[in-house]
Amino acid sequence: MQSNTQQPNFLRWLLGLTGCFLLVHALYFFVGVRFNDRTLIEVMHFIDPVLLKTRLLESVWYLHIQPPLFNLFVGLVLKVTPESPWLFYAIYVACGLCLYLNTFVLQTKLGVGSRLAATLSTVFMASPSFILWEQFLMYTMPVAALLSIAALCLVCYLEKRRWLPLAGFFVAIFLLCGMRSMFHLGYYILLFGVLFAWGRGYRRQIAAVAFVPFIVLFGFYFKNYALFGEFNVCSFTEKNLWIMTAGNMPWDEKNKLVEEGKISELSLVNRWASLDAYPFEYKVVPERFKKIRVLSRTHKKNDAVNYNHYGYIANCNVYGADAKYVLLHQPKHFIISTIQSWYRYFKSSSALPISPGNQQHIRPLIAFYDHVIYGKVPFDLSEHSRMVEKTNTPPYVFLLLGLPLVLLYGVYRALRPGHQGLTNAQRGLLLFLGFNIFMVAALGCTFDYLETARYRFTTDGLSVVLLGMLLSHTGVWWRRKYLNAEL
Repeated sequence: MQSNTQQPNFLRWLLGLTGCFLLVHALYFFVGVRFNDRTLIEVMHFIDPVLLKTRLLESVWYLHIQPPLFNLFVGLVLKVTPESPWLFYAIYVACGLCLYLNTFVLQTKLGVGSRLAATLSTVFMASPSFILWEQFLMYTMPVAALLSIAALCLVCYLEKRRWLPLAGFFVAIFLLCGMRSMFHLGYYILLFGVLFAWGRGYRRQIAAVAFVPFIVLFGFYFKNYALFGEFNVCSFTEKNLWIMTAGNMPWDEKNKLVEEGKISELSLVNRWASLDAYPFEYKVVPERFKKIRVLSRTHKKNDAVNYNHYGYIANCNVYGADAKYVLLHQPKHFIISTIQSWYRYFKSSSALPISPGNQQHIRPLIAFYDHVIYGKVPFDLSEHSRMVEKTNTPPYVFLLLGLPLVLLYGVYRALRPGHQGLTNAQRGLLLFLGFNIFMVAALGCTFDYLETARYRFTTDGLSVVLLGMLLSHTGVWWRRKYLNAEL
């Protein structure tokens, strides 16, 4: 299948799409949408902004609830613009433009016509979900942009086997792994292993380019092992598993397990509670860490809970032990939670409580996308469906049916014998898209109960690429079967 990126007017398409991007953003700004950086003081993922401004390297070095790169990025921006969010806004808009253009280019790499690719990319870019996450200081939009960059670099490398796109691919994967714990060290190793095995004749090149990012990424894990005795970059994972198991048990059933000594009393405490709600032993900080504020202070400067306190490491391990007990002995609670998480995965990510002020300004457009684009059922089904009642989420029919369809179609085209005219580069791209969509969905729905639609947004651009390919090939099939037959 021929890539369309070599067309003479391809640059004109990119310039035109950039103009469209600016116009859409001007309209959203006109109706009142603004960049939201209140997450700095409201969201658990961030180190105390005061420490980011005054003790950045020390605080990032001792960070254990998140991989270090996102807080490092935030701290560096605060060093430049400590009082104004304009630089965050500029960077996030650049990420949005990158995701938009890459969604278009990746479709053309798979042979989708420029008009169809531009239409689908623009419908995606103009969506409330896209704009809300782009205007929200969190790692969601940067992760989505990095995934699109990795995909584009991969297909460019597979086409011509040059070292520059290969370096871009591994740097993008490194940044993903250093920013978001879902993209684990094992993710980097797996992608390297597949590319190495598939790259006969280029293995020395692949190993040489991948080596330095791998060593630095490995260092993040080893650093936490040396400091805290745990080879990970996210100590909070145990609590995420807990909410899917013991955390969602009926209170009486959970209390009985505590009384029988099968799970700890900590399972009766909300996982988001401050250390004041736990035994005093969890407030104790080893002497070597007492001067490290990001580990020794129970609260941030604004009185928000500091979940990076040293005590939360042992705290999370106890929750993890309780989660594993319930998972082994009463797995029905995990199964029920996972099913509900998968159902929530297929709702609009703009339905999550992100930037309520921005959401209020664009309610009509949110309703249009929900009902027309995503297929949200417009009437209450809670009386007829326990799933709808328990999750308080109506079905989004087009997302429920369409997202699995485009994923299965992409993987089918990549793996079908004979390739149907696909080049090896296109097959590799399809497999990369499919793997990331499935991995994010599976891990998100295994370790999160409420916000799985947020995880899904990071791969929505990849799904749009697969949708473009499906619609393009459906159109070709239709013309061959019916139009040619009439002629």
